[in-house]
Amino acid sequence: MKKFKFLVKYGLLKRVGRKSFMIANIIIAILLIAIINLPSIIALFGSDEEITDIQIQLVNETTKAELSDDLELIFNAGLPATLYFVTEINPASFDDETFWQDPEVDIVFVFSGDIDRPNIEIYSKYPEWNGGFMNQIELLIINYQLGGTYQRPVFNTILAPDYEDPEHGAIIGSISSLLILPLFILVTMATQFVGVDIIEEKSTKAIETIIASVPANTHFLSKIVSAILFVAIQGVLIMLYSFIATLVAKLFSTNSELNLPVGQTSLLDYLAEILPNWPVLLLMTGFLIIIGTLFYLVIAALFASMAVTQEDYQQFQSPLMLILLGGFYIGIFAPMMSGDGFIRIMSFVPLFTPILAPVALAGGYLAIWEGVIAIVVMTIFMLLAIYFVAPVYKVAILNYDQTKFFKRIGDNFKKAFHKKK
Repeated sequence: MKKFKFLVKYGLLKRVGRKSFMIANIIIAILLIAIINLPSIIALFGSDEEITDIQIQLVNETTKAELSDDLELIFNAGLPATLYFVTEINPASFDDETFWQDPEVDIVFVFSGDIDRPNIEIYSKYPEWNGGFMNQIELLIINYQLGGTYQRPVFNTILAPDYEDPEHGAIIGSISSLLILPLFILVTMATQFVGVDIIEEKSTKAIETIIASVPANTHFLSKIVSAILFVAIQGVLIMLYSFIATLVAKLFSTNSELNLPVGQTSLLDYLAEILPNWPVLLLMTGFLIIIGTLFYLVIAALFASMAVTQEDYQQFQSPLMLILLGGFYIGIFAPMMSGDGFIRIMSFVPLFTPILAPVALAGGYLAIWEGVIAIVVMTIFMLLAIYFVAPVYKVAILNYDQTKFFKRIGDNFKKAFHKKK
């Protein structure tokens, strides 16, 4: 057990203590902060056209006389200048057909019923802003009900007759980026961690001394465990970068020149609105990351044990990298190209499940129970991989044969299972 702990600690410190780890994390932090704050960055560097004000009309059928002033106050809270202008109009003068054609008015709120629990119809030319407005209105209603029993307002969003959401594909693409990119980075770094570590020991013949001291299976498990600990450390760092990104988003939110919708300064704001079941999704994504990373690590360890040199390992790991890239591009582009059925089917293919299943769950292509099935299938597939790889690893780790790719794989499997029998 002491030797196992030593191998795990040695393998982990060997990677975490390198300059390459620090450089890679600086790049990951910059990329993640940039992706999460994409709406603010686009607003900052995108169009030169300035939105000086957002015109909102209010149809107030309640008894609250100062409603328009209160709405304007809460919408502009925290902004150095007034951006949202709320004008109250007579209910008889409001016509929805005229509103859709009027370029001067952006949004109309129709409040009816009791102000303590109003019915609110939202006519908006920018539906992606509605979530932020709803949150602000709900806070205002809570203020009105202080001291009483809180009852939520009833919202009804009314879209233009010819409305087609132009950002649906982009939002799904953003979800894909946020879910796939960290997983892709973690798996790629972990497989490199395992592969390079094993091949270094094998190419310098140090592996012979190690295997003389500990069983091959112990060496195999120590590499997997140290890689998983590395992934855990990297995962915590990625969460830290995400937290920093939210702080950056708050800084953007105080800049009125960006003209961002109420309550929406980062992709996390969008995700919170369009993914009400995000806690379940996050939990299932966590399981998929752990199980999927374990599977890819086992395969990477197998390929590294069969390789003799660094160049040899690069050739062996090429199929694994191609599978990862394939899953990455399917997850990014399939939702944007309306490939709903394709991504749903590919989510049940174990080689692609860890990358595609989280995207399919977030996009609504998979139900929760189907996601559970995908996790179970992936778990079985991963356990089978360990069962078949462990004996092959034991044979291949001290084998310096340099025959062709497929012949070497076939020979090692034959020797491993012939011995097992």
